[in-house]
Amino acid sequence: MNLPVVIPTYNRAEHVERLVKALKDLNCEIILVDDHSELPIVVDGAKIIRNPRRLGVGESRNIGCREAKSDWLLLLDDDMAPSPGLARFIDQLLRSLKTKDVVGFRFVGSNIIGGRTVEYRDTIFSRIINILFGVDISPNTGPSRFIPAPAMMFQSEFFSSLGGFDSRTFGGNGFRESSDLQWRARKMGGRLIYVENPFFQHLNIPGGQEKRHSEKDIYFMRNQTIFALRSGGIAALAMIAGFGAYMLVKGFRISGLVRGIALGLAVVLQS
Repeated sequence: MNLPVVIPTYNRAEHVERLVKALKDLNCEIILVDDHSELPIVVDGAKIIRNPRRLGVGESRNIGCREAKSDWLLLLDDDMAPSPGLARFIDQLLRSLKTKDVVGFRFVGSNIIGGRTVEYRDTIFSRIINILFGVDISPNTGPSRFIPAPAMMFQSEFFSSLGGFDSRTFGGNGFRESSDLQWRARKMGGRLIYVENPFFQHLNIPGGQEKRHSEKDIYFMRNQTIFALRSGGIAALAMIAGFGAYMLVKGFRISGLVRGIALGLAVVLQS
């Protein structure tokens, strides 16, 4: 199949090996980008690129996509597991896609954030929060503003023309890197397609989601501000205010909120 799979990974040899085995029915090239794991990743059945230092998930995806020689790309996170029927569905899907189509697959499961487990469910409350955050992922048919980031398909030349993920601005925040890329794709005439079935199971992997208030929260507020202002319109103010309110409920200090917004505003004004 003319569809290489690009998977960035860091310190998850066991999980990424499981994913590579689960993708064998695709019968395609699998490119693992090892983001300088403590122990180098070694997985049979995949081409492995090891970064000389930690570069982040977005830049690792860019590196893997530049290495791929194909018409289309399938970008997956290393903690995904495909449901049955993926290979047959993609084989049929590729015949109908246009060059500026971007495909996102539904993912299900849960994730440990802080001291609680969060289930991925589509509710009215989550939809409102998503819209305020500038995401608006919808399972309904028709165009969506954004599609889930952990499993996406891009046409290679279209991905390249967009410059890939903006790891310089949003590095360390994969959520914003992906939504920013999709926003730029839509601006260039791209069509986002949401696929409910087949889907991907999100493996519940503890760690890396510590609940604490630090410079990381200020960085997230900065990223949200940049994304909202670049999107433009009155909605930008609602996105910043909505995310800010969410951070305050989490216990974020007003001084940190102001600092994050100011840092984001400075980036936009300088660009």
